[in-house]
Amino acid sequence: MKHHSEFFEIYTAFRALVKTQHSIIIKCFRCDLGGEYTSNKLCELFALDETIHQTSCTYTLEQNGVAERKHTYIFETACSLFLSTSVPNEFWREVVLTAVSLINTISSSYNLGFSPFKKLYGYVPDYSSFRVFCCTCFVLRPYTKHSKLSSQSAICVFLGYSEGKKVYHCFDPITQKLYVSRHVVFLEHIPFFFIPSTTHSLTRPDIIHIDPLFEDSDSLSSQVPSTSDTPSHVRPIYTHHSLSTDTLLSSTPEVPFSSTTPQASSEIVDPPLH
Repeated sequence: MKHHSEFFEIYTAFRALVKTQHSIIIKCFRCDLGGEYTSNKLCELFALDETIHQTSCTYTLEQNGVAERKHTYIFETACSLFLSTSVPNEFWREVVLTAVSLINTISSSYNLGFSPFKKLYGYVPDYSSFRVFCCTCFVLRPYTKHSKLSSQSAICVFLGYSEGKKVYHCFDPITQKLYVSRHVVFLEHIPFFFIPSTTHSLTRPDIIHIDPLFEDSDSLSSQVPSTSDTPSHVRPIYTHHSLSTDTLLSSTPEVPFSSTTPQASSEIVDPPLH
């Protein structure tokens, strides 16, 4: 709602939705003394439905405690998404919609462990379609938008869900395009806005910070046994690299090449003495 004057049309649509989907009529409507809530058209609609119209006193927000606490809950949830994902403020609409979607589908102690969705529809929502907000994803581009030799997918940021469709909203910051697609591959452990804009300046700590599942090569090198741990019956070999120099495969000084020294690409193990 961009203007207060749009409230009547929004309430009329919500009233029809409740009547059609749940076969009930709104029994009570509580609000403050705002002009959009006390218009003649709205009061006539309340009288037609026999809906009780309750208003609070001026400058007395505590009389609308339920609505104020719900607004605070939505605001705090949206702020947590902002802080945890570093999403720019321009996507505040998607953040709020995702926060409301999460609140409606997660269980609550206020509802005896049930979610608002379960209380309203009587069954548990499908959590398999949920994804980490603002994670990195790859969207399959329409076949009319790419050729056989061009990229068939676009790297995007996941921004939420679509009402009435089993699709995802993904935004491409490079082309400034919003994809609404179900052909999406998610990298949920990589937040999109944590990736530096200049990838050529990435260092190993940056990669580990962005991708916790990145396998550090140092851990692999630590698994290779050192020459000090080599058993006594294993002797190093020499390889001939030029006509005049011979190089040892370990850190020991160079020694002359001997024709009697076997040439191989691996270590030679002498049989143990009995």
